[in-house]
Amino acid sequence: MTQINGAGLTLDVAFQNESVDDLLNTIKLPDDFKSFREQLMQGTYLNQTEQRQVVHCLERAASVEGERAAGREKFNNMVHQLRGGEWLGATGKRITAVVNVGVGGSDLGPNMGAFALKEFDDGHLEGEHALDVHFVSSMDGGQLYAVLPIIDPETTVFIVASKSFGTIDTFANIDTVRAWVKQHFSEQDWLEHHVIGVSSNQQKMLDYGIPLPHQLPFDEGVGGRFSLWSPIGLSIALSCGLHTFERMLAGARAMDEHFATAPDHENIPVLMALFGVYNREQLGINNLAVLPYDGRLRMLPNYLQQLDMESNGKQATADNRAIDYATGPIIWGGFGPNGQHAFFQHLHQGFDPFAADFVLVLERDAPGFSHQVADKLAEQQQLSVANCLAHRQLMKFGDTNTESPRDHYPGGHPSNLLMMQQLTPETFGALIAAYEHKVFTQGIYWQLNSFDQPGVEKGKKCAIDILAALNSNDAPQFDASTNDIIKKARNGH
Repeated sequence: MTQINGAGLTLDVAFQNESVDDLLNTIKLPDDFKSFREQLMQGTYLNQTEQRQVVHCLERAASVEGERAAGREKFNNMVHQLRGGEWLGATGKRITAVVNVGVGGSDLGPNMGAFALKEFDDGHLEGEHALDVHFVSSMDGGQLYAVLPIIDPETTVFIVASKSFGTIDTFANIDTVRAWVKQHFSEQDWLEHHVIGVSSNQQKMLDYGIPLPHQLPFDEGVGGRFSLWSPIGLSIALSCGLHTFERMLAGARAMDEHFATAPDHENIPVLMALFGVYNREQLGINNLAVLPYDGRLRMLPNYLQQLDMESNGKQATADNRAIDYATGPIIWGGFGPNGQHAFFQHLHQGFDPFAADFVLVLERDAPGFSHQVADKLAEQQQLSVANCLAHRQLMKFGDTNTESPRDHYPGGHPSNLLMMQQLTPETFGALIAAYEHKVFTQGIYWQLNSFDQPGVEKGKKCAIDILAALNSNDAPQFDASTNDIIKKARNGH
């Protein structure tokens, strides 16, 4: 069997270097994997580092209770208020634009989802208005510099999306926004009419001055890179509509069910994980190229970089024992049709081994266009399918039947093909959940805690120390190169 179906997706593993049966005989999941998987589905799997249960799967459950139910109702009402034109700014004007200010998991997932699913917005059927949704994450202010001139402070709401509600990147942008809005109305008016807080730290949102009705708290057990299903996904719902957002959750639930119940040889996330382990351990391949062949999925490689590399790029086991074996690979890639005209040259004729995930949408409807335009768009989708299959073939089989070195293509690169008949909110949700479960499965295999990020936290601390030195007149106490650059940066003020 080389094609595995589940939750609207098909995984084709014909171009891997092992058959499914041989793979399962070679790479063995630990005996407690099924128990850990069940815990994940129930929201009881423990993130040992932070002593928190991992609950992101509960955020997309069909029915919820208690605080999670109240939070979902508040989320839904907020979406309807904003898209229904009921939310008015400080000067009485209807809100028409939203700026999501966040970084990492508070930006990558929501940005990807809002872009991929925008065409499925059917809010006009419920009398809702489309909102212009923008995303700002860069600490240098570059994105904010581009967004501020094209929005109106009187008709814009800012989402402050930060799990800790203390991320320095996010609040550097928000501090600039606060200075910007003071030209138009008071800070109190801004906080009361133009700010939504999304965080697991409700006290910090209160301390900042965000009114309770404009706060969307969520459970601390929702990791940032697993959070687009939670209130962090507010910008997706505002961009695409609540119905589309709920369809995305339903697709993820379908993949949860598939992951939880399908036997290993028919389980898409399990096989993605084990082929990844095989390529890493048996073939020594340390990188995975993610190559989506649909423009709506062009942000997928960036999203997966955080999901995979922040989860499984570790030097210690979950119980803090040092390890001496390779874990998660480097994730990179790009939109396939663009990559063909850029880095595919190296993939086809370079000397570096790699594995690849091709992501393919077989066909596309074009509602709202004339039959002539719809037919042309369908032809373009077929062009994309043809190119995806061609490059996948060449990477696997190569072409060595030539005497010209210039025309030599070594091939031999293993790949997955993840395909869907059409991209819908359901298949999009299933795709993202499949990758989440792949990462979880590999983390269990390598005995890691896939839900902490000590390297990220250490990097933040180092940056705070250097920022303090930049704002001080004392001699910097770092290496010679860093000290010299700090002095030059000081002179620039």
